Amino acid sequence: MATGVGVLPIPLQAQVNATAPAISAAPLRGTIHLDGRLDEPAWEAAAPFTAFIQRDPDGGAAPTERTMVRVLISYDAIYIGARMFDSDASTIRASLARRDADSASDRLTVRIDSRHDRRTAFIFEVNPRGVRRDGLTSGADIDDYSPDPVWQAATSIDHDGWTAEIRIPLSQLRYSRNSAQWGIQFLRFIRRKQEQDVFAYAPKTEQDGVSRYGTLTGLDGIGSGHPVEVTPYVTSQGEYAPAPAGDPFSSGHDYTGNAGADIRYGVGSNLNLDATINPDFGQVEVDPSVVNLSAAETFYPEKRPFFLEESNLFGFGQINTYAAAGYPSIFYSRRIGRAPQGTLGDANAVFTTAPAQTAIPFAAKLTGKSANGWAIAALDAVTQPESGSIEEAGGQRFRQEIEPLTNYNVTRVQHEDAAGNTTVGGLFTSVDRRLGDSSLAATLRSSAYVGGVDVSHYWAHRSWVVDAFLTGSRVTGSAAAIAATQRSSAHYMQRPDARNFSFDSTRTSLDGYNAVMALSKVGGGHWHGDIAAQDMSVGYEVNDLGFEVLTGKRALTADVGYSDYRSGALFQNYQLDLASIQEWNYDGDHVTKLEQLTANMRLRNFWQVNAIVGYQPTVVDDRLTRGGPLALTPAQTMLQGTLSFDPRKSAYQAGITGMYMGWPQNFMWQIGPSLTLNPAASVQIRLSPTYAVAHNAAQYVQTVPDPTATTTYGSRYVFATLDQKTVSLDSRIDWAVTRDLTVQLYAQPFVSAGTFAGFEQLAAPRTYDFDLYGRDVGIMVRNGGTVTVDPDGSGPAPSFDVADPTFNLRSARVNLVLRWEYRPGSTLYLVWQQNRSETAAIGDFSWSRDLGRAFAAPATNILEVKATYRLTL
Repeated sequence: MATGVGVLPIPLQAQVNATAPAISAAPLRGTIHLDGRLDEPAWEAAAPFTAFIQRDPDGGAAPTERTMVRVLISYDAIYIGARMFDSDASTIRASLARRDADSASDRLTVRIDSRHDRRTAFIFEVNPRGVRRDGLTSGADIDDYSPDPVWQAATSIDHDGWTAEIRIPLSQLRYSRNSAQWGIQFLRFIRRKQEQDVFAYAPKTEQDGVSRYGTLTGLDGIGSGHPVEVTPYVTSQGEYAPAPAGDPFSSGHDYTGNAGADIRYGVGSNLNLDATINPDFGQVEVDPSVVNLSAAETFYPEKRPFFLEESNLFGFGQINTYAAAGYPSIFYSRRIGRAPQGTLGDANAVFTTAPAQTAIPFAAKLTGKSANGWAIAALDAVTQPESGSIEEAGGQRFRQEIEPLTNYNVTRVQHEDAAGNTTVGGLFTSVDRRLGDSSLAATLRSSAYVGGVDVSHYWAHRSWVVDAFLTGSRVTGSAAAIAATQRSSAHYMQRPDARNFSFDSTRTSLDGYNAVMALSKVGGGHWHGDIAAQDMSVGYEVNDLGFEVLTGKRALTADVGYSDYRSGALFQNYQLDLASIQEWNYDGDHVTKLEQLTANMRLRNFWQVNAIVGYQPTVVDDRLTRGGPLALTPAQTMLQGTLSFDPRKSAYQAGITGMYMGWPQNFMWQIGPSLTLNPAASVQIRLSPTYAVAHNAAQYVQTVPDPTATTTYGSRYVFATLDQKTVSLDSRIDWAVTRDLTVQLYAQPFVSAGTFAGFEQLAAPRTYDFDLYGRDVGIMVRNGGTVTVDPDGSGPAPSFDVADPTFNLRSARVNLVLRWEYRPGSTLYLVWQQNRSETAAIGDFSWSRDLGRAFAAPATNILEVKATYRLTL
């Protein structure tokens, strides 16, 4: 066991790591004035801990600099005093940055597992300039820095090093009032040395994370720490956009105001209620522009604070595998408050207007964990009905519903044994829509339910783990809505050559399941690996409140890896993994045969090299024809590499990523350098340009029913050769005027140009052969933006038109946020958002023309002022 003043024995039943240290919190006697100096007498009552161990770069070695921490506890807060000694204090890295920024600085991080579930922890981090960073870490050891708890920190720098004084109100933690001890971890990072020193050390050959934290004792007599917190807000917004001539719904400017509140309340000693009334997320950064030519939906990460906070507690079916076949997310919170799903108007509509998002009048979360290992997380949200306005050619105006009243619910329950090695849990989600006789009943499902159980069991000092979960889904609705579900890109149940499933237009419900089991070696030496199996039925549907791309597959994945964290002549550490992903559809067709080698290396000069080499031979493709017959995907090679330069540099950080995927007929390559500049201690500039080139010999265009096309089951599947170039420049500028007053600018000019040529049809199922119109079969005539095809010339097949999808998309998105935390937990935001976008059917890419038009396209500007004020009752 690590030794040092303040180390106490750990009860055997609480031990997960037998070598984990403990530190005792002393009762606060007197007062603490947060000024970054540990000169109050109260600090002398807390025994200091000094026995830190180096984790990076030389794991297990003694730190090169000394660190000392003390802990005090009062009825309403925990206090942490830390002294970071430094033999050369003039080289301490200390940047002034916005809150939650990953500043190029030294730092002290405190991670508190106040639930003592060995799976989740609260993160509190401070740098020598007092800049705070906070968040949550989940059972998968994934850090989320989006939540903003209310806590204080003060720091000072002197000739011997730097000091941090931290106060964390107990109301910002989650714990049982009867807690005898918590998990805790202290980490000190010295940037110029890339050195990390830790309180509780775990070798890199073993599993790290919350389960390996040390123990904080001395918690007897702490209060509930859960007062009622109410944070009301008011907001005022102006939107300015070009008004189309004659549009009765647009004057070029629109002014709105809004109000709402967030509420936090402790329900007993173990449960916490968080609620939001009419939330506003206007200060949240906009999503980047993308061009998606696939059938699958684009995934955007959650950015809204209410849904991010405690989101880790809703995690389900977390599998410890390196080579994953892709497991659907059962809970994807961006479904709540999404853009209205209904189509507004028809061919007779001349002008329309509709809300961009569905309003959320109310949402609430109940979370907590009991002393005997039970944990619960429940969320319920209501979204209101939304309607749009339409004016037709004759001047008639009317309203049309485009989103119904909907209730979303997620309930997660888990139980963990006393040793923290076995966890069993369950999850249930529901979506209920009030459709009535609305036209939306033909497209939206009336209800959607998903339920499941998961289990995780560790043994052999947490070196081995078996994970498994089983979920079932059921969606109901009108025959038209369920038929649309069967035809969607996640299912393609209408595929004409399917043998083990079929499309049924009379169904009013759809059921499915997904089962996964994995065995993994995650620690205990240099070797690691895993093997996993999955069975997901064709009718499995979770997209009402989850996220899935495709269903109807069976998969086997395996990985074997070797890692060495001993410094050598060339490497500080390296890891090699050889993975295999094999997938079959429900007809037994082999649709994935991917073999992949991954190498991650850290060189002696601190450069980081990551490389991936993958190969897949020719496989069956059941998605290429978008619900049509099977085709083939030719053999392909994948190469990807990332080089990150020395992160010890104070003025800049740089790296570059390259990727290539290709086979004889197709290829895609992309290059993305990145540069972070620190021109001043309070300014950070990050530039991430990307340039991508793609050539696709068979880009899907459309399906044309034709009874004469007997070879392809009565339809012609039209493709074209696509040549595409894409340029984007993600730019961020952060300026910290003070620790509590910051300005953040995000800008993304984006251009993508795609030329569609050589229109063709699939020649035969189970091939990658195509008949080119006008050469191999039929006649093709271009007429402006329309291509007319007679597929068999003078034969009986009818001709058809194809709208040429050639495009040039130019856009520029800007998001400017001034944030002032004028008192703890109370914030003023000034926001400017600008969105410029236009399309043209040119096809070829021109740097000067297209990038110039990105900034000259018509603009929509939004100006918003938002103020929040935190009240403690």
